[in-house]
Amino acid sequence: MPPLELLLPILGIAFLAGLVQGLSGFGSGLVAAPLLALLLPLDTAVPLMTLLSPLISLQNLIHLRQAICFDRVTLLLAGYVVGTPLGLYLLTRAPATLMLGTLGIFLTSYALVSLTGRQPQARWLREWRFALGLVSGALGSAYSTSGPPVILHVAAHPEWEPNQQKATLALFLGLSNLITLVAFGLANLYSGEIVAWFLWAFPLLATGTQIGILLYQRMGPHDYRRLTFSLILAMGILLLWRAISLILRMNL
Repeated sequence: MPPLELLLPILGIAFLAGLVQGLSGFGSGLVAAPLLALLLPLDTAVPLMTLLSPLISLQNLIHLRQAICFDRVTLLLAGYVVGTPLGLYLLTRAPATLMLGTLGIFLTSYALVSLTGRQPQARWLREWRFALGLVSGALGSAYSTSGPPVILHVAAHPEWEPNQQKATLALFLGLSNLITLVAFGLANLYSGEIVAWFLWAFPLLATGTQIGILLYQRMGPHDYRRLTFSLILAMGILLLWRAISLILRMNL
């Protein structure tokens, strides 16, 4: 059994990550990734999240099975597969500060405008599904930040009901996370320690997700959109912080 001073915070993080994603359809990585990285080595924290993430999406999909539409994610996933190796190229060639900073500024600006009640007129966010999937795959393999392009695509469809938006996010994130899980497994990145942490964390993750789903059922469409853009804003701020931290490290 792990020491309680390490086990209890990790169980709390798992519960909170499930709660956020059960409520919104995304955001578990936003909560869990930076917190787990404070407690566990990266080569433990990252594979652990790849084991947990598909299960959150599965819980959401079971709840939203009537709203699932595979046509909405086909081109996104095709782009994701193509973009994943591109991300490995970016990792060695493109400055991370520029990529993360630019994405952070865009997410923050888009969310702030949307939270005022205006819908930014960006047709490409609605229509360029393959390109957005490609960017998602590239950002995911390069910087572990695959969610924002697809989240913005879904948020740019206010005509979709919240169940349709949440189901689309859960389906894409679940399948893309499954691709990552298989890749990590083939690379033999799952140690016995990681599997043990998964077994400890999963019950709290599932409980948090279920509570999040119950809270979601009490939300109206307006509340769900405000929650979505608030989380997008938090993602943007986190990416800007990552970019600034990298700049500060380079100057030390």
